[in-house]
Amino acid sequence: MSQALEVSGARLRAAREYAGFSLTRMAQATNYSKSYLGLVETGVNPVTLEVVAAYERALGAGVYRSDINHPRLKKIDDPEHLQHIREAVESGDPDIFAQGPTSSSIDAAVAPVLGPKAIENFRQWAVSGRTSTLRANAVSILGFLPGRENADVVVSVLDNDDAVRRLCLASEVSRLIQCGWDVALAVADDPAGAPEPRRLAAKLAKEAVDPRDTEARWCAGYLLQRMAAILGPDS
Repeated sequence: MSQALEVSGARLRAAREYAGFSLTRMAQATNYSKSYLGLVETGVNPVTLEVVAAYERALGAGVYRSDINHPRLKKIDDPEHLQHIREAVESGDPDIFAQGPTSSSIDAAVAPVLGPKAIENFRQWAVSGRTSTLRANAVSILGFLPGRENADVVVSVLDNDDAVRRLCLASEVSRLIQCGWDVALAVADDPAGAPEPRRLAAKLAKEAVDPRDTEARWCAGYLLQRMAAILGPDS
């Protein structure tokens, strides 16, 4: 099966929202109608190779932004599930973000539609959430959000919370090279021991200049700095 056929409507929507495109703007960029793309993204219409190619032309490789490779990864089941998640976090209930590591599609889909109260909830969960999983998931959400205040929370937590930093670093490694979670944790603990270090470094270099994700930039810079000794001066 080709990579394009493996892209779901939910992934297309997450990629669009991650790039900051409204559905109207995407319709203009792809020459499909807004209503048609809405039905594709919600799973009513099938995802075709032509639609995926159109999204890829507009958004680039972000259409294929991989999820982490984790046995307990939480994903969005359907549009009703996404709406439930949004309502829960607005009310102060972390819901799925407290249940296990969340997928990139959840983070990218939820972040752009949060109101001020929900954003403040995520700031609090990032700093003082009951578990490291909740704190790490909150950092991931804040990493997608614009604004200095959100970026400052992300950087502060990653600088000071060892458990969250380990989870976020492992998530970055797992997402980029699709290794097992045990390998990703080992790299988080000792970046110099990364498998295929040059391949990982090339991917990290792109993440380090991504203006849309504060968490990814921080983790990429941290890992690259600690991998420098094995990469050599020409890398």
